[in-house]
Amino acid sequence: MKDRLTLALPKGRLLDGALARLSALGVDGIDPDSRRLIFTDAARGLRVLLLKPADVPAYVLYGAADLGIVGKDILLEQEPDVYEPLDLGFGACRLVVAEPRELWERDDPAKWSWVRVATKYPRLTEQYFTGRGIQVEIVRLDGSI
Repeated sequence: MKDRLTLALPKGRLLDGALARLSALGVDGIDPDSRRLIFTDAARGLRVLLLKPADVPAYVLYGAADLGIVGKDILLEQEPDVYEPLDLGFGACRLVVAEPRELWERDDPAKWSWVRVATKYPRLTEQYFTGRGIQVEIVRLDGSI
């Protein structure tokens, strides 16, 4: 039996909510502004890893972490073979189709047969458009979109 639990947390937007949940359980001492990526609470037998959000499922899937907190967007995009026990109720997001206002004012999406889309979610984007009978060219981007 392992003597500690390893928890993978996503750096970025979801980290504050995750740390608030941990703090409510009495787990403190994780400094999101620190350059450290590994925090250990030996008294509780807990190790916390701060990771890029897209890496959290892989850490759990391959056993480098026992549990992880990650956004539903990442789970839907990656479709990792992991157990998803509950929604923690924070970090809501939505994926939207957006275009410049000057195009939007004269455009009719119902007439689209082909589009080019820049996204960090290529699988979800392809599913969305092909499900509506629209051919899609995907430009994969990872920055703030």
